[in-house]
Parts: sequence; structure tokens; C-alpha cells
Amino acid sequence: MNFRFSIVFLMAFALSFSQDFKVMSFNIRLNVDSDKENSWTNRKPDVMDLLNYYHPDYFGVQEALPEQMEDIKTGLKNYDYVGVGRDDGKAKGEFSAIFYDKNRLDVVKSGTFWLSETPDIPSKGWDAALNRICTYAVFKDKKSKKEFLAMNLHFDHIGNIARVKSSELILKKIKELNPKNLPVTLSGDFNLTEDSEPVKIISQNLQDTYYHSQTKHYGPKATFTAFNVNEIPKDRIDYIFVKGFEIKSHRHINDRRPNLLYPSDHFPVLVDLKL
Repeated sequence: MNFRFSIVFLMAFALSFSQDFKVMSFNIRLNVDSDKENSWTNRKPDVMDLLNYYHPDYFGVQEALPEQMEDIKTGLKNYDYVGVGRDDGKAKGEFSAIFYDKNRLDVVKSGTFWLSETPDIPSKGWDAALNRICTYAVFKDKKSKKEFLAMNLHFDHIGNIARVKSSELILKKIKELNPKNLPVTLSGDFNLTEDSEPVKIISQNLQDTYYHSQTKHYGPKATFTAFNVNEIPKDRIDYIFVKGFEIKSHRHINDRRPNLLYPSDHFPVLVDLKL
């Protein structure tokens, strides 16, 4: 009896210090009235239902305008975020923020840098069409007390030089921000397919969770839909890269709203990781 009790206790103790994480990358599509039935006003309840259902321990968003950031923060229980608007470093323009479950994670340090020649100030880099940013946070897991670095970005959609230079800058920043060589996750909308040079620069230094999962990828291969529910999407441009994590599963979430439209013009990427 005592032996069995000890086994049950040890199993419960081990589970209480589980180092598994659910991590998501989600381009939520900015708030544009011209999207009509796909406008944020119509999609917002379904986006919140999706996030509440999958309940990632932390997730990176792209294209989130200030009002959308507020909608997500108020629509999720016990979540907060790190990040700033890309236009002024405060609350103007799109966010590439990281939301996190406050019951699971503490923020040790956080910040945002611009994908440009002057990363410390709001700026547009190289041949980019728009300001682009990367938000980061060093999190401490409340269960295991272990720390790791999470980064989330949105690459430019036009500037080829900017995207190559942005990948190089990301790798440089990982070294600068991570002197302890902590495990790393890098999520984002790269606006590029995996055969492009900027994505190859990243995948040669970090693991693409799509290919390194212990279980077979689930869902469509592509992530960008343009809201088109009548065609199979072709391009995988949203990624989660890692270093120092065990990749247990990888999924592209192609769930539809009750009206059979998509919650966004991108599928969320969801991975199960273990420290």
C-alpha cells in the first residue's frame, strides 16, 4: 500500500513540474473594414474562441493594431503581453507582441527592436516597405523555475535585402540577448516560403518545428489563405523555430468559424514543446 502510494505521489509530483509548453504563432489580420464579412468586428468572437480553446502558454501575434491588442487582452483570462507598436515604440501601429499565461510564466525581461540598421529606435530598414519589429521576452516557468527566450516577429513583404538582413539581425540578437544560452523559440510571419534565403538562414541555425516534430505534422502544409475557403492554400510563410526544446507535435489550425469562414487570413501555427 505504501509502495503504491509512493508511486502515485511521485507521478503527481512529476506532473506538477511538467516542462511542456503549448506555443502558437498567429497572424490575426489587422482591423480593416474593407474585409467586409471577414472584418475584425465579425471575426473577433471566433478568434477569441479559438485562443481560449487551444489556450497556448504563450503566443506571438502579427498585424495586431492597438484596438485588437486590447480586445485580445480583455477577451482572455489571466493573460498579459509584452510588446509595443512598430510606428512609435509605444501604442501606434501594428504590434508583433507576445501574450502569455500569467499563471504559468513570469517575465524576467522583455523588449522590442526594429528590423533595421538602427534597431533601438522606430525605423524602416534597408529596402523594406514598412517598419518591422521583433518582440522578445525572457520567461521563467513558474513550475520548473527554468528560463527561456521567446521572440516573435513580422518580416517585410517586399524588401528582399531587408528580409535577408533581418534574418542576420535576428541571429545576432539571439546571441546578444541570450548570454546564458537559454532555450529559444522564434515565431512569426516571415512573408517567405522555406526555400527562400532568409528562411534558410534561420533554419540552418534553429530547428524548424515543422520538420523536427516527434509526430507527423497535422493539418494543411500551407498557412496563408487570403480568406479564400474555396482553394487549398499553397504557401507556408508562418513558422516556429526553436533551439534547446524537444518538439513533440506541430499543427496548422484550419478551424472555421460557424459561418464556415476562416478566423484570419493565416492559419495559426501550434506546437507542443518540452524543455
